[in-house]
Formats: sequence, C-alpha cells, structure tokens
Amino acid sequence: MNRIDEPRAVFYLRHQALIEKWAALGPSVAQLTHSFLCSCADDVAGLAPQLSPDADVHMDLQGDWPKVLVFSREWFGSSEGESLPKVGIGLEWNKKSRLNFATSPDCAYTGVRVDIGLAGGKELSKKLKDAFVAADLIKPHKLVTSPWWPAYRYEVATGEYWDDLGHYRAQLIESVRFFWRVFEPQIRDVLAG
Repeated sequence: MNRIDEPRAVFYLRHQALIEKWAALGPSVAQLTHSFLCSCADDVAGLAPQLSPDADVHMDLQGDWPKVLVFSREWFGSSEGESLPKVGIGLEWNKKSRLNFATSPDCAYTGVRVDIGLAGGKELSKKLKDAFVAADLIKPHKLVTSPWWPAYRYEVATGEYWDDLGHYRAQLIESVRFFWRVFEPQIRDVLAG
C-alpha cells in the first residue's frame, strides 16, 4: 500500500490535529450539560403539584445516572422500607457518556421509568409496556422502550440552543408534563390491577 484513497480518511488525516483539539472539548461540554440538567431539577419539582395534589418528587443528581422523577405516593411497592417509587415520570441522563444537548443517545431523555432492581420491577415494566402498546401510546408519539423505560424519548435540543437554554428547559418540562398527562392513567390502572 503506497496511498490512502478513502476520502474520509484523507480528510481526517489532513485535519487530524484540529479535529483532536476540538474533540478534547467534549468533557467540558459534558460537564456544562450536566450542570444545566441539574439546574432543571427544581423546575421538575415545581411541576409536581401542578400535575397532581398527591405527586411527589425523587431527585438523585449524584452518580452515573442522575434523575428527577415525579410520582404518585401510591406508586411505592409493598416492600417494607422502600425509599424509591417503583415507577416515576421524569428526566434522566447518563453522566458518564459523551453527554451533550443535541445528539441522541448522548442527550437527556424523558419518560416513564421503572426501577427494575426492586422486587417485581421487571414484571411491572413489562406490564406497563404492554399496556402502553395496547393503548397505542408508543408509536404515535414516536417513543422508544427499554426494560428501565417502558416509554421514553431523547430530548434533542434544536437550533442555536446555546444562546438561550430557556427553550430547552421548557422543552424538558413540557415533556415531563406530557408523559404525566398521557401515561399516568395507564400507570394507575396497571398498579391497581
């Protein structure tokens, strides 16, 4: 081999020093994103009483998976000493990833979260997903599912969001409100059954 003909590789090699210099900014952008998302926690908490008189908030902004969840006090399991709800609606992000505002799956996401680590959590997640699919709530809203999140979406910032993060904050809060309004009745029915 005496020549590299692949255009993308040639572009990278021609600009490698600058590309790597720019890529080195990723961790500082991830920290800025994390700080912003933590600042949204009070907004999500302030939303809870608007959603329901018995709504409460679970905040865990430490660790690799920070989250802010709104839940009904009835959503706790029956296990003695449980301090977390089995299910909540809210915002979460992966602090360890290449966290950013505008690229899924590295941005924040909102939806219905089930703690599958609690007794009966895996079964509850499956029941909720089945109920959401049966009610035709996943595809029309362009949502995705996983064991921890039976209904969620990535919250991708658009436009020149860095000039005014207020729009992205409002997007996150409105998404939590949407998930509560659309999915709370299904959650209540599944937990009652």
